[in-house]
Parts: sequence; C-alpha cells; structure tokens
Amino acid sequence: MNGATLDVRELSNNEVADMKGQIAAIHKAMAVIEFDLDGTIRTANPNFLGAVGYSLDEIQGQHHRMFVDSTFARSPDYAAFWASLARGEFQAGEYKRFGKGDREIWIHASYNPILDADGKPFKVVKFATDITATKRRNANFEGQLSAIDKAMAVIEFDLDGTIRTANANFLGAVGYGLDQIRGQHHRMFVDPDYAKTPEYAGFWASLARGEFQSGEYKRFGKGGREIWIQATYNPILDADGKPFKVVKFATDITATKLRNADFEGQLSAIDKAMAVIEFDLDGTIRTANPNFLDTLGYRIDEIQGQHHRIFVDPNYAKGSDYAAFWAALGNGEFQAGEYKRFGKGGREIWIQASYNPIFDADGKPFKVVKYATDITENVRQRTIIAETAVRLSRSVEGLSSTSTQMAGNANETTMQANSASAAAEQVSQSVQSVAAGADELQASIREISQSAAHAARVASEAVTAA
Repeated sequence: MNGATLDVRELSNNEVADMKGQIAAIHKAMAVIEFDLDGTIRTANPNFLGAVGYSLDEIQGQHHRMFVDSTFARSPDYAAFWASLARGEFQAGEYKRFGKGDREIWIHASYNPILDADGKPFKVVKFATDITATKRRNANFEGQLSAIDKAMAVIEFDLDGTIRTANANFLGAVGYGLDQIRGQHHRMFVDPDYAKTPEYAGFWASLARGEFQSGEYKRFGKGGREIWIQATYNPILDADGKPFKVVKFATDITATKLRNADFEGQLSAIDKAMAVIEFDLDGTIRTANPNFLDTLGYRIDEIQGQHHRIFVDPNYAKGSDYAAFWAALGNGEFQAGEYKRFGKGGREIWIQASYNPIFDADGKPFKVVKYATDITENVRQRTIIAETAVRLSRSVEGLSSTSTQMAGNANETTMQANSASAAAEQVSQSVQSVAAGADELQASIREISQSAAHAARVASEAVTAA
C-alpha cells in the first residue's frame, strides 16, 4: 500500500490474518471511502456515510467533487490534486468538505493510492477522521485569541522571563519596537531595585511551576515612563501538562489609576476635614469616620446598624416629613441644608450637611454618604446676636417715645413765648403813645417791659433746646 507492491502469496496465514485484522480495526475506527483514479466513488464504509449523511447508493458512481466547494472543484488546484493521486502520490491534511444538505464538515484525512502487482496505481483509498467539533472549537479559541489580541496588550515569555514576542497593543503601551525587546528579560519593565529582590525571583519561579498570577502592576515603558496595568500572567502547558511559556494579557489602566488616585486624594482630604457617615437607602448606618463620631460623641459600635433617627427629635422621626426625606434619598435625590441633630446624651448639635446618594454601575442608588460640618457654635452666636438685636429694638422704641414727648413740651413752650412776645410788643407800643402823658405810669411800664424781656429770653432758650 501507499506506493509499495505487496505479493500476498508471500505472506503466511498469520500475516494475512494480521493484515485483515488491522484493516477491520481501521474500518471500525475511521471513515473509509474508495475512489477510481479519476475520483469516481467506488464504495464507502458506514463511518464515512454517517459523517456525510448520505447512503451508499446516493454517492456510489458519483465524483468526489460532490463533497467540495463548487468553485474549488473547477479550479486547477483541484484538478492537480487528482492528477497527483493518479500518479501514485500520497496526499494528507485537514480538508473542508460538505455533506448532505451542504453541511460543512472538517476531516483529517489521507488519500492513499493503491498499487497493483505491477506497481501501478489502480484506486485511491481515503482514511478520514471527522474533526468538525475540534475545528469549530479551535476556531472559537482562535476567534477569542484574535479578539483578545485586538483588544488587549499581549506579550509572551520563556519560563525564565525572556521575551519571545509581543503584539502591537503591548508595544504601543510601552513605546518600544519588537526588535528592541525581543530576547530581553521582563525586568526591563520593572523598577531596578524590585528586579533584584527575592520577591521578583519568586514571581518568575511560581510562573515556571505553572502557577497563574494576576493583579495591578506598576511597570515602566521607554524612557522610564510610569505605566499601570491590570494583567494576568498565564503559564501555557504542553501536551504533557508541563509549562513551556508564559502569555501575559494586559490592559493599560494608567489613566484610570491616576484618576482614582485623584479621587482617593480628594476623599482623603474630605475625610480629614469633615464629618462623614454612610447609610443604606433606608437610613441604616453603615459606617462613620472619626470626625463624625467625635462630633456626636459615639463610638462606631454604638451606631453601626442603627437607624439615622437616633440623631433626630423623636417627634420629627415619626412625621411624614422625615419619611419623605429618606424616600427622596432612596430615589437618588440630593439633600442639603442646616439640620438640628442630637448627639449622645441628647446634646443638641447643629450641622451644615449634604446627603449624597451614591449610584452603582447601572445608575441605581445603593447608599447615601453624608458630609457634615459642625456649626453649633455658629448657630449659638447667631442666636445671641438675634436676641441682642431684639433688646436693642425695644430700647430704641423707648427712646423714640421719650423723644416724642420732649418734642411736644418744646412746642408748647414755643407757643407761650410767642404769645408773651406779642403782648410785650403791644404794651411797648402803648407806652410809647402815652409816654409823654404821665410820669406816674413810668414805673409800671418799666416793670412790664422787664417782664416781657425775661419772657422773650425764656422762649428763645426753649426753642433752642427743642
């Protein structure tokens, strides 16, 4: 077989029996079909018929081209394939074929020219294994690997950390060309001090043992540029289950890491400066920072798991406004303002606070974080100022009443002075008209004149005072 002649007459009975047994075993295990040298089907075994979905009478006498793509069947390559078989040349490989109803089938097959006693080929026997499931599974794997290669940074290492190859995404992330890193050691991407540590040596030793590694890693690209990656280091096993290389799949998270560091820095600053407490959406306390605990006078174990109502007036806690407050937060609505709260022992506290619903990846609120500042002293000072203002207002009202009374007295005095002045003027005129007439009236006139002058002075002083 396969280009060699064999004289059956030279074989012993045992050898013939052995040959027949092997052929029978092949027919049990494999799909077998026989062709004339031009590709015409002679016969096929049940395994082959089951693989393609035909019965023997549907294919016997037909040409092999019924199993191949019609375009390929018309090609020079297909004609050459059968020409080589007719010359006695063996063919083997993986082939895509089509069964009944154009169902795609993949086979691993050998096409074996069978030679007659003169060493000339007279038929072709094909032994095939249906590898459709394996091919599809491999296609799935290849598709996934292709997708990963497009989406992620991928690099391969020998078990000692020597770089074998890397894809374009990885090279773009680190800023190197492949020729600059191939054959180099992974340590070129890490801090030199870390590369000398037992921890780093242990990292590669564990990979060489076939142990998977994953996490966030700080690495360095070309020019010492810092890069953060989320990566998995995957030992790849050979057919014997022994690791022979390491494939690393990575995502560049540098921007995310920097952004998160900024967020963490801001939150840390807030945590240092403000009283912070977290609640479930129903108001149950999850946790609180030291500033909040100091403000209220509680320990964390005294409030964790309790409801927010422990901080408010009991009557308010029973009201519809309080229920509506938490319902709004549960709906994701922000709340802010000045609030009167009560610490341990019923101590009254005033806070300036915001209640902030926190949303999950689906945009749904799942907790509430409250940021607060103790403004108790500020409120106390405002109360004192308000009370002082009320007292001053009352004092001003009293002064205003006194001023009004004084103004009335001044007006009355002014009127009296005006009357006296008019009388004095009239008397003076009378005196002037009769002055020459009577000496006995002189003393009386002088006295009246002095009285009028005194009255005018008093009136003038009263007006000035008013």
